[in-house]
Amino acid sequence: MTNTLRSARIGRRPALLAAAAIGFGARAARAQELPNQPVRLVVPFSAGGAVDFVGRLVGQGMAGRLGQSVVVENRTGASGAIGAQFVARATPDGSTLLMAPITSYAILAGMPGNNLNLDLQRDFTPVGTVGAVPIVIAVANKVQVDSLAGLVALVRSRPGALSYASSGNGSTEHLAAELFAQQAGLRMLHVPYRGGAPALADVLAGQVDIMFATLPNVMQNGSALKVLAIATPTRSNAVPQVPTTAEAGFGAFAVSSIYSILAPAGTPAPAIGKLNAAMQAAVAQPEIRDRLLTQGVVPMPGPASATAEQLASQVTRWATVIKEARLTLQ
Repeated sequence: MTNTLRSARIGRRPALLAAAAIGFGARAARAQELPNQPVRLVVPFSAGGAVDFVGRLVGQGMAGRLGQSVVVENRTGASGAIGAQFVARATPDGSTLLMAPITSYAILAGMPGNNLNLDLQRDFTPVGTVGAVPIVIAVANKVQVDSLAGLVALVRSRPGALSYASSGNGSTEHLAAELFAQQAGLRMLHVPYRGGAPALADVLAGQVDIMFATLPNVMQNGSALKVLAIATPTRSNAVPQVPTTAEAGFGAFAVSSIYSILAPAGTPAPAIGKLNAAMQAAVAQPEIRDRLLTQGVVPMPGPASATAEQLASQVTRWATVIKEARLTLQ
């Protein structure tokens, strides 16, 4: 072997070793995108509700993509504030996530006297949006109307006399009703409950007249009440017979509760990227997508940046409604 050839081979060794080291480092970095432990997905409301259903379904799908288990943990209380605070204070490594109805949180953040004690845009890093749960306008069977226009005419003829139920003061249902009242020039009596189920139960019993309810909540009750309209631009395949608010002449009223996944602020971008890819892949699975649609949830997975924009938009939108209606939790 000539000295020249020997020198060339020796000269290549450092370069090959360096390349191998870079490749190993890249593989190690990818391996550390998430800690080697189960991912905890916190649901801030009780088991059996819409948020819990979506969290468990999507968490199961994400686990297959991540190659590690996703454990759903219900941390309830204070209109979702307890669960949100827990996640915001967790180690920002991608191992603790929040299944967040960001519309509810945006409303809560804008309500004077709230106990959230968080800045949604400062204290969280968005992972991505799973989907949206539309709001529908429903009335008790005793209410003698068969259309949204008929309901508006009835409420206008009896200002302050008809009542509407919500799942609580400051809930999405409450603010949806207030927004519609502002747009349509109505006065209705608000009757808050401790959850959507008891609220809808009293509407079904005829003790309250109206409810601006989430679609999954209403779908469980069949023909026991009259659903007048759905607040979405197009009809839902889950209830194709229900006209949209636009078809009913109230196109400005469109409200859905957006469900997203959030991580603690400071979670590294590689971890967010891996979690977002797993979430989008989960929602794209036909069996998961079909189950979401069957329950009235509209899948709308996208990048984390889109969730950040949605969160900012929701905070601004509902702060305006709260201010105009002079609402408070105090």
